[in-house]
Amino acid sequence: MLGKYKAVLALLLLIILVPLTLLMTLGLWVPTLAGIWLPLGTRIALDESPRITRKGLIIPDLRYLVGDCQLAHITNASLSHPSRWLLNVGMVELDSACLAKLPQTEQSPAAPKTLAQWQSMLPNTWINIDKLIFSPWQEWQGKLSLALTSDIQQLRYQGEKVKFQGQLKGQQLTVSELDVVAFENQPPVKLVGEFTMPLVPDGLPVSGHATATLNLPQEPSLVDAELDWQENSGQLIVLARDNGDPLLDLPWQITRQQLTVSDGRWSWPYAGFPLSGRLGVKVDNWQAGL
Repeated sequence: MLGKYKAVLALLLLIILVPLTLLMTLGLWVPTLAGIWLPLGTRIALDESPRITRKGLIIPDLRYLVGDCQLAHITNASLSHPSRWLLNVGMVELDSACLAKLPQTEQSPAAPKTLAQWQSMLPNTWINIDKLIFSPWQEWQGKLSLALTSDIQQLRYQGEKVKFQGQLKGQQLTVSELDVVAFENQPPVKLVGEFTMPLVPDGLPVSGHATATLNLPQEPSLVDAELDWQENSGQLIVLARDNGDPLLDLPWQITRQQLTVSDGRWSWPYAGFPLSGRLGVKVDNWQAGL
């Protein structure tokens, strides 16, 4: 009997000590375990060990590296589950220079391919990042908030130079706010619109309608731009509010290989005398840059 009691006691101690040991050494074994699923040549590093409290999991510091290049640095993160998953992060710093160092891997046949498949994998989640910094474009930093379900994905971004608010429901993307401070001492460019995303998220929206408001040099009034397209063709019209003739009228067609503007018109009724003309452009391999 004494041997059985010792065995039971040892089992109870094992049940208690193993979880405690794992919790106290999170910083040692979590990076190794995560490495099983991370792309080859990448790893995570924890400068401080995560800890579990009654409110959830606390991660003081986490770095994601591609070789010796720090792609992402996350500080003051917490994960909890009040009514859905809630991830709060103090700061995320992303270094775009490390993206080119990510290894090229073949996509698994089991990996999701369509937009709907990706959306179906999303858990009900709130994500809040108080400060999101993109290097080397630190001036575009801001606060990011995401509300995700498999049916609707909502995004809000607030920065000094850019503000964005949008929602994706199925293939329908609605941009209710996009303000971009493109020029110093000038009002922001404002854009709203609705877009239909492709079934496979590997290209441009298949259709859409967008309107924008902006200021142009030497133009005393606001300028409105309207963009419409369906499949591979569309039209861009730019109008000054005090002028009935368009400043720019560009019918266009686009494929993966070529961008074509045919029978375009432009006018500039300022600088002392009016100017106008026709415009036609054909650009091959436009995705490689002009």
